[in-house]
Amino acid sequence: MTWLWIIGTLLAAYLVGSVPFGLIFGYLVKGVDIRQHGSRNIGATNAARIIGFKWFPLVLLLDALKGAGPCLAGYFLSERVGADLALFAGIGAVLGHFYSCYIGFKGGKGVATGLGMVLVLTMMPDTHIPLAALCAFGVFAFFLAVTRIVSAASIMAALSLPVFYFIWIGQPALSEPLMWRFLFLIFVCLFVVVKHRANMRRMMNGQEPRIGRKQEAA
Repeated sequence: MTWLWIIGTLLAAYLVGSVPFGLIFGYLVKGVDIRQHGSRNIGATNAARIIGFKWFPLVLLLDALKGAGPCLAGYFLSERVGADLALFAGIGAVLGHFYSCYIGFKGGKGVATGLGMVLVLTMMPDTHIPLAALCAFGVFAFFLAVTRIVSAASIMAALSLPVFYFIWIGQPALSEPLMWRFLFLIFVCLFVVVKHRANMRRMMNGQEPRIGRKQEAA
């Protein structure tokens, strides 16, 4: 029975995570496929470049909810089932965003969906406050203010998250059951960095768009 819950959680979270909100808003607002413009990514940043930055908060929120919603559902079901369904929900949601079944198993870079997911998975066992995620968000805000490059801030935040998680959780992060969350966070954050390799090449060439400057990525 436990395996049925795990499989069902993975599948449901994957279907939720696969919803391409940036692409949907591109069609609804301007009737364009944002995959053909800007950085060609389906995430909130590229959507905002194409349809207007006033839509950025909404698309970002919806993408984040794709990660947080399934994880929260899994969190509340975990005690009844006896398995860490929040972790499996996070796996499904992130895989859905990376490889959406609705758009030919292609997807975005996982920043917003990953943010929603880690806000749940990094909650402290005693206080339920996601201290590691909040610290990583502070890193994002700092680098965004300094560089005005969303991708650079996203990469630095992703790299810092597992470090902050280990700092706040301590030795239990290397023991079950938290060990699996820790390893998953490391994998997802490294994968987010890999998904930004084109952005890193543009940064090295001085071509990556900055907030406040009208410029499209090549």
